[in-house]
Amino acid sequence: MKKYILSFFLLTAAWSLGHAQQQEKKNILFIAVDDLKPTLGSFGDDYAITPNIDKLADEGTVFLNNHCQQAVCGPSRASLLTGLRPDIVKVWDLKTKIRNKRPDVVTLPQHFKNNGYLVYGVGKIYDPRSVDKQQDAASWTEYTLPQNLKYPEGFKEPVFSYYQNPENIKKIRALRKEAEAKGIEKKKINKWVQSRYKPAYEKADVPDDAYIDGAITNQGIEYIKELSNKKEPFFLAVGYKRPHLPFSAPTKYWDLYQENEVPIAKFQHKVEGGYDKAYHTSNELRGYKTEGLEVGQEDGLAVISEDGQRKLIHGYYAATSYVDALVGKLIGQLKESGLDKNTIIILWGDHGWHLGDHRLWNKHSNFEQATRSPMLIVDPTQKTVKQVNSVTEFVDIYPTLSDLANIPVPTHLSGTSLKPLLNGSEKVVKDYAVTQIARGQITGYSLKSGDLRYTVWYDKNPRTKKSLEGSKRVAEELYDYAADPLETKNLANHKAYKKKLEAMRTLFLDFFMNEREYKEFSVGQTQSSKDDWLKDAEARIEKHRKGDVSLTVLDKKGKPFSGEVKVEQIGHQFRFGGIVNSQLFTSDKKEIYEETFASVFEHAGYENALKIKHKKAFEKRHDQIDPFLKKNNISLRGHALVWEKQKNMPKEVQKFVSDKDTTQLIASLEEYVKFGLENYNVIEWDVLNEPRECHDVQDLTKRNSWAHWFKYAEQIRTNENVKFYLNENKVISSPYKTAEKNISFHYKVIKDILAEGAPLEALGFQSRMKQHIHPADIYDRLNIFAEFGLPMLGTEFEIVDSNYQKFTEEDRKNITREVMTVYFSHPMVEGLYVWTPFGTDRKAFYDLDGNPRAEAEVWKSQLAEWSTKETLSTDKSGAANFRGYKGTYKVSITKKGKTYTKVFKVDQPENTITVKLTELAN
Repeated sequence: MKKYILSFFLLTAAWSLGHAQQQEKKNILFIAVDDLKPTLGSFGDDYAITPNIDKLADEGTVFLNNHCQQAVCGPSRASLLTGLRPDIVKVWDLKTKIRNKRPDVVTLPQHFKNNGYLVYGVGKIYDPRSVDKQQDAASWTEYTLPQNLKYPEGFKEPVFSYYQNPENIKKIRALRKEAEAKGIEKKKINKWVQSRYKPAYEKADVPDDAYIDGAITNQGIEYIKELSNKKEPFFLAVGYKRPHLPFSAPTKYWDLYQENEVPIAKFQHKVEGGYDKAYHTSNELRGYKTEGLEVGQEDGLAVISEDGQRKLIHGYYAATSYVDALVGKLIGQLKESGLDKNTIIILWGDHGWHLGDHRLWNKHSNFEQATRSPMLIVDPTQKTVKQVNSVTEFVDIYPTLSDLANIPVPTHLSGTSLKPLLNGSEKVVKDYAVTQIARGQITGYSLKSGDLRYTVWYDKNPRTKKSLEGSKRVAEELYDYAADPLETKNLANHKAYKKKLEAMRTLFLDFFMNEREYKEFSVGQTQSSKDDWLKDAEARIEKHRKGDVSLTVLDKKGKPFSGEVKVEQIGHQFRFGGIVNSQLFTSDKKEIYEETFASVFEHAGYENALKIKHKKAFEKRHDQIDPFLKKNNISLRGHALVWEKQKNMPKEVQKFVSDKDTTQLIASLEEYVKFGLENYNVIEWDVLNEPRECHDVQDLTKRNSWAHWFKYAEQIRTNENVKFYLNENKVISSPYKTAEKNISFHYKVIKDILAEGAPLEALGFQSRMKQHIHPADIYDRLNIFAEFGLPMLGTEFEIVDSNYQKFTEEDRKNITREVMTVYFSHPMVEGLYVWTPFGTDRKAFYDLDGNPRAEAEVWKSQLAEWSTKETLSTDKSGAANFRGYKGTYKVSITKKGKTYTKVFKVDQPENTITVKLTELAN
């Protein structure tokens, strides 16, 4: 027993660490840049002067077709940092707080913090309107708030956080005095001033760290110096506020560009055949009051003179080059500290930005210029692909960084790890990226796939709904960037694009129905420790499920047969079983069910209708089903002799629970135990079922009633070959959120039963999949219980749509293959039983007419793959050797026009078998 306890604690300790490999963890430098579009040399902008980011890009990978989930700061960052799409995290605006909607969400920095990282932050990471005053306290080990930033001697915090030009400061101070003289309430003065004077750009002859981004950089550098002396790995987040409006930057960055050469948008019109609500009035820019810059309006769009456009765009590029220089300083300190060799660097802008295209400014749209956002990743320990052209999204950052850092990759996230793109093992990891925006009650969802963008608009606020029922499609847009990179024509109604439009509609419906459901936080193993699960499983199968056979064949006279011998496996040592629904097997479709069942299942169990509490049903139907089982040599297992929950007990017994009459309660349940052991022709019994949730007797008696049932069953057992099982649910197949708790509880149940000396002889684990559990995790869970040295069985396997996950057909195929492979590969597992072979529900393997669903097809193919069929040539002594899967075989020879057969078993690693073929084949 000490061995079990020690092993359990060792295994659960490993579990809680997420199975992380024992190696030095990689640090993370997480650089966020506000309102940065791909105006970077490394992203193809020849006009941009961004040498530091370009140099960083040369060391890593740039994602050229990357997209945000909503082109608004708050929702974009809330989605990115939770790894959840906007409709899941439910932050669509600039006032909703993430944890008001999802209080238990585990954010990206929080996940690293929970895995032993020091998590430091400075600058704009979250939009401050989406989190608490500590910028989400749960996320950080330490965070420097804006009021604690330091500025160089002679400089105070920029006015309104933006301005350092003395002329601007002078005008703002004058307006403040005017407001005070007018008696304007103190807390309203800033708003009054900004309504009159708030420049959209500023050039100031000041040092870099006079502005807030310079101060943020300095704090980031101090953090790097501090972290270089720490033993723990770190996650350092540095968030820059430029090139967000106002475009404030030191003069030297303005001087990098000539204003008369600044490129302006080539296409400044509405789309031909477009949708009016796709546009906006550039209200964010209108909120700035700049001398000499007029922002008019025509047809709902902004009107700005060419000179005004050039000033704005000049400012945007200047602010971008300013941030580039600061990023260079930050990376320089990382390298000086010697941390660059083990630090993953990611740089991203939270969304794109319109610079006059479509006569739009700012973001807030589903057009390419607003959705496309720069992202680059440097992993110094990997050889990386330099450019990725396939679509990626910001929701992919959370799983990617977890994967690259070798910490548990959460399984509930909306995104996909981009590691296969970084290392070149895959060129595409997803079919589309999704961005969305709302116009009142109308929501537009925009899918970018390859060179196409499809945007569909629905009314009645579909973002708040689970389905499109009640919402009407009011418009569609389709753009082909290979033919029309500036989005000048909506191709949704063009005949030549009909098939492409239909294909994009299908992708949208797939997204809307399958990728918007909230799943509670859950993690699996690190991906790197799981990559070889199939290879490992196949090696175990080869070792434990096969045997070497030295076969000698004698004819009916006992003489060695020399010639061609056919060997065919007709049954498996491993039990591939199904549960018999007694009502169906006694229905008018009995023949269909019997034929189908016998073709794929070699063993059977009785479902709920014939659990022991329904012994009347057993007496009524068993005699009709038993001949079928015997005819096909199908064994039967018994389920739930005792089910310690009042509602699951026979009706006449339930009253004893209410009356707290433990004497009658125990005696009555013992009668059912005795009835089952004496009347059911079974190979085993689940003596106790689901103790984790069903423990009314245990609670009432205040003693180990669970051990009692095994002891009592032993007293009255007449057939020593009937094995006693403990069957439990939500352990091996438990969703990640509840796995550790359920495993710990069940381990203790088993330990306590064995400590009482009860004859617990085997363990059954219900295998109802409500979330995809990585096969490596399933195997590890089985290993925890294998320490008891008891045979194990997978019971009640089925795939059930749940709040954790809705399964596609491909999911069902993959999970069936994975579960079968893991159970079949584990040397302590004796079999796997399907709970619902037939039914109208999607979880059934077959419909009621016997037509196979995806799971059944995989089940059949795996049985065929794990079956041996050989044609051998025996020598003069009648001998031949082969290696095959353990189980029952039929060997046959043909002699003088007659075929003779014999059945034998392969059940050991090495088998020496002599067969005398005297039986004529049918």
